[in-house]
Amino acid sequence: MNQPVIGSAPRPLHKKLWLPIALAGVVLAMVSANPLLTLGAIVLLALLGLLLWRPGEPPALLFAMGYHWMQASVLVLFANWEGVDLEVLGYGSQVQAATWLTFGGILAVAIGMRFGAGKSYGAIAGPSVAAIASQLSVRRLFVASLVAIVLSTVASRLAYVIPGLVQPILALVLLRWVVVFVFTYAVLSQQRGYRLLAVVFAIEIMIGFLGFFSDFKTVLIVMLLAAATSPASLKGIRRRTAVVLSLVILCLAILWTGVKNDYRQFLNQGSGQQVVLVPVSERIGKLAELAGEMTPARFADAVGALVERVSYVYYFGQVMQTVPRDIDYEHGLLWREAVVRTLVPRLLNPDKRVIDDSERTSYYTGSRVAGADEGTSISLGYVAESYIDFGPAAMMVPLLLWGLFVGALYRLLVRASRFPLLGYGCATVLVALGAAVLEQSNLKMVSAFVLGFMVLFIAQKLLARRGLQMLAARG
Repeated sequence: MNQPVIGSAPRPLHKKLWLPIALAGVVLAMVSANPLLTLGAIVLLALLGLLLWRPGEPPALLFAMGYHWMQASVLVLFANWEGVDLEVLGYGSQVQAATWLTFGGILAVAIGMRFGAGKSYGAIAGPSVAAIASQLSVRRLFVASLVAIVLSTVASRLAYVIPGLVQPILALVLLRWVVVFVFTYAVLSQQRGYRLLAVVFAIEIMIGFLGFFSDFKTVLIVMLLAAATSPASLKGIRRRTAVVLSLVILCLAILWTGVKNDYRQFLNQGSGQQVVLVPVSERIGKLAELAGEMTPARFADAVGALVERVSYVYYFGQVMQTVPRDIDYEHGLLWREAVVRTLVPRLLNPDKRVIDDSERTSYYTGSRVAGADEGTSISLGYVAESYIDFGPAAMMVPLLLWGLFVGALYRLLVRASRFPLLGYGCATVLVALGAAVLEQSNLKMVSAFVLGFMVLFIAQKLLARRGLQMLAARG
C-alpha cells in the first residue's frame, strides 16, 4: 500500500515571491529621486492589498482605493521618472506634505472599508455564483445589454428635462452596468460568447468617445472587475482579459487626453459649453482625424498631461498654503453640507444651489480655476475638503467614517438577495463608479452614492429572481 506523503502542499507562487518583490521595492525606493515618498507609496499599496483583497469577491473596494493610490502617487512616480525632487516639478512648496496627508487619508478610508465590509463572503457565495453564471444565456444577456444601453441613453437625456429628477434617474442608469458585469462574468465562466461581448464592448467604447466626456472607461472598468471576480481570477482567460483591459484603459486614456481639447471645441463649435452640436458622422470623422495626428511628440505630451490630470494632490498643496493661514478651518461645514444635501433632495427643494466645484476650488486655493461658464468643473477632492474642515490630524476621522459607510453598503448589496452574482454586480458598480475617484467633492459624492445604493438595493429585492429567470438558458 502506498503511504501518504507527509508534508505541506506547495506554496502558491505569489506567496513565494512576496518577500523578494518587497525587497526589490525597498531598494528601488531608496535609489529613487524621492526615496521616502516612494517608500511610503509602496508600503501604502501593500497595506491596501492586505486590507481589501477578498478572494472570491469582486475587487471593487481594492480597485477604488487602488485608483486613489494611483492619483496620490502619480506625481511622485513621474518625478522619479524625470529624476528630480517632487518640488522641482513646480506644484508648490506644500505638495510633499499634501502627498503624505493624502496617503494617510487613503489608508484611513481603506481601514474603514475593511471593517465596514466585514468578513469575506467569497467562500460562501462562490458555489452559488458559479451555478447562476452557468445557467445564464449569453445571447439573452447580449440582448439585455443592448436594451440597457438604449434605455439608459434615453433616460440620461430625459433626466435634464426634469431638474429635480436628475440624480435619481442617473442612479437608475447604474443598472446598465450591472447587466454588463453579469454578461462579462457569464461569458468568461462559460468560455463562449466572446464575439457578442466584443460587440457590446465596441458599442460602449464608441458611445463613450462620441460624447463630451470620456465615458468610454466605464465599460472597461466594469469588465475588468468582472474578469477579476473569481477565486481563479489570476489564472487563464481571466488573467489575460484583465491584462488586456488594463492596457486598453491606459492607451485610450492617453489618446483621449491628447485629443480632448480639440475634440470638445469641435463638439461645442467654440461655444465653451458642455454641449454637442454636431452629428454623429462628423464626430466619428473628427475623432479619426485627431487620432491620426497623434505623433510620438504629441503622445509624450499627452502622457504628461494625463499625469497632471489624474493627480489632484497639487490642489491639496495649494489649499495647505491658504488654510489656515488666510482662511480658518471650517469645523465640519463642508461635510455637514454634503450630508444635509443628501437628506434634502432637489425634488423636495427646487431652489437648492447648483454645485460649482470650481467656485469652491478657487476660494480655498486662492487661485482662480476655470468654471462652469467655461465648460469645465475642477474640484478639490474629498480628502482636501476633510483637511479644510478639520485640519491635518482630525481629518482622518471623517475619512475613516466614510470608508466604514462605503464598506457597509458594499456588504449590504453583496448579501441583499439569494443571488450573489447580482449582488456582486451591484456592489461593484456602486463602489467602482461612485467611490473610486480621489477628486470627487463630498457634495456630489455622498448624495450620488446613497441614491445609487437605494436604486441597486431595491432593484435586487424586486427584480432579482424574475430578471434571472428571463436571462436563463432554456433547458
